[in-house]
Amino acid sequence: MASLEIKAPTIPGGRIGAIDELKGAAILLILVYHAGGVLVWQNFVHGDVGVDLFVILSGFGLALSSRTEAARSFLQRRFLSIYPTYWIVLAAYLLANTHFLQLHYSALDVVAHFLGIQAWFGDQVGLGVNDSFWFITLIVSLYLVYVLVRPVVRRTDVLVLWCGLISVAVAFGYFFTGQSGCFGHIALRVPGFFMGLLLGVLLRDGRLEVPLSTALATGLILLFYVPYTQGIIFYSELTALAIATAYIFLWKAKAPTSLVAPAGRVLQFFGTYSLEIFLIHQPLLRNYNYYVLGRFFGRPTPTPEALIAGMAVALGVTLVLSVELHKLVARFNRRTGPAPVAA
Repeated sequence: MASLEIKAPTIPGGRIGAIDELKGAAILLILVYHAGGVLVWQNFVHGDVGVDLFVILSGFGLALSSRTEAARSFLQRRFLSIYPTYWIVLAAYLLANTHFLQLHYSALDVVAHFLGIQAWFGDQVGLGVNDSFWFITLIVSLYLVYVLVRPVVRRTDVLVLWCGLISVAVAFGYFFTGQSGCFGHIALRVPGFFMGLLLGVLLRDGRLEVPLSTALATGLILLFYVPYTQGIIFYSELTALAIATAYIFLWKAKAPTSLVAPAGRVLQFFGTYSLEIFLIHQPLLRNYNYYVLGRFFGRPTPTPEALIAGMAVALGVTLVLSVELHKLVARFNRRTGPAPVAA
């Protein structure tokens, strides 16, 4: 069977130091995006591509550091890296939203959120407690997908077929049921995970063989043509990949060291605490910013300047809470189970 072969240098030790920095860039893009949303600024930067960057890095990290272990052990390690942190933040917001914002949640809302599968039920449940919590459903679902496709991760054509099947199923499922929020947040990002897997395999093995097979052709048709018939185009993954490539091969390779080193330290800081920041920041920037300005400063319709000041305070609170929560969960995981890994 004819095939294409792509070669690249292997990565010693199975890890790229820039991954944490790229996670930092991703969370900063998301912060800019959400801050602009509060101020109703036009979305010139499109910081939402930061989520696509997270998804690609997740697939990339899984393939690059892949090791032989049972599915149960893999899921245990991965879930320990997410659920304790998520449950603490979820419980805090359920209590705070009920008390301060007078919001009420059904049993389905609460149970689905604690299981991390809230976005499986569509927009009303998936976006009900915190607009950022849908990310947990996305990343947990992708871990489950990885368990399914892990045996064929080196069979590139079969992996592309799985990518097409899963991407179309998720996209059409949300699209035809009118779940626009989950469609945009989750469905359009599934191919990015598979892109990350392929890149991880390439840099782990030093080569990627792509058989020109029926499976490959079917996967490509499913991934590009079938969604296109409904006006669905997967494209944001390419933007995220361009950002990652530019950071590694332009910024880190060409910019002066005097700029690269301090910027790298800042990005690494944000990358280390990116999960906590992602889960905590949005209600503080928006919901509780408006709440505090209205309740304690008599500004139910605050000026942009007041909102910016409130967001600066909210960001400071987010960073402090994120660092302390990260430390707390790290101590818990060290005592109760295997060492967690980066999400």
